[in-house]
Amino acid sequence: MDIDAAFNAIRSDMAAGHTSEVGPKVMAIADETTDSFTLIKCMSLLKVVNDGTTMTLLLKKIMENLGDDTQGRIEIAGALRGLDYPMQAYDILKDMEQTDSIIRMSALCLTDLEEYEMALDLTNKISNPTVGDRIMLAEIQSALGEHAMAINTATELLAGFPKEYEVMRCYVSTLILGGRDKDAMKYARMVLKDKTADANAIAAYVMRVLGNVKAAGGYATRAVQMDNKHIGAMETLGICLAQKGEYNKARIVAGAINEASPGNKAALNVISYCDDGN
Repeated sequence: MDIDAAFNAIRSDMAAGHTSEVGPKVMAIADETTDSFTLIKCMSLLKVVNDGTTMTLLLKKIMENLGDDTQGRIEIAGALRGLDYPMQAYDILKDMEQTDSIIRMSALCLTDLEEYEMALDLTNKISNPTVGDRIMLAEIQSALGEHAMAINTATELLAGFPKEYEVMRCYVSTLILGGRDKDAMKYARMVLKDKTADANAIAAYVMRVLGNVKAAGGYATRAVQMDNKHIGAMETLGICLAQKGEYNKARIVAGAINEASPGNKAALNVISYCDDGN
């Protein structure tokens, strides 16, 4: 079997809205391999069409064929976390040597599992924190109700990385969770002066979280027009479509996210809104 051609055919079917045969076609690919990353690609496609039964079969096959390569196991754990299997991802990592990479991924898994105290403890053990680690710290602080601390963490990050989308999004998120909606809106209006994809994506995110779905969709669409692989903008656009009841379009956006960044949790987030609405 030409696996690449088979994947392309499935993606074409999904883009055209022909999802009924995705499960059997994906299983035909999975039956040909024990390679974890190929199986994860299969699971990513199944997630978009909401075929949980087949995903469970492939998950079992992955867990039985992990191998001993440290980096490979970390990447597999990250992909499974992105597919909403944080417990299985954490199980892969927990008995491995606790390097920064493994501690980081374990903390992310614990955050997904809402084990925030454990996640905070792990985050504090990272010896060389990255920007992403500090974003995670702010998110954990917000989840624990330490809003002033979270805003302070995010503000310090923003001072050092004022143009990075994930940092900007972390900042407005901590403001909103801390009850400072007006400050988040003021910041979104300020960054819009830059007229960039990131600026429009931030405005879209703030508008969507604060309930203005129409405005959020407009800003998200503009951001995607500027950068057709902007994951944050696509995530907001997909959620807005789902909130308007346009579930098929939202799933197509989730598929586009998965195509641009396989296993990205943004696709899962969009799909969750489709599932909640159906």
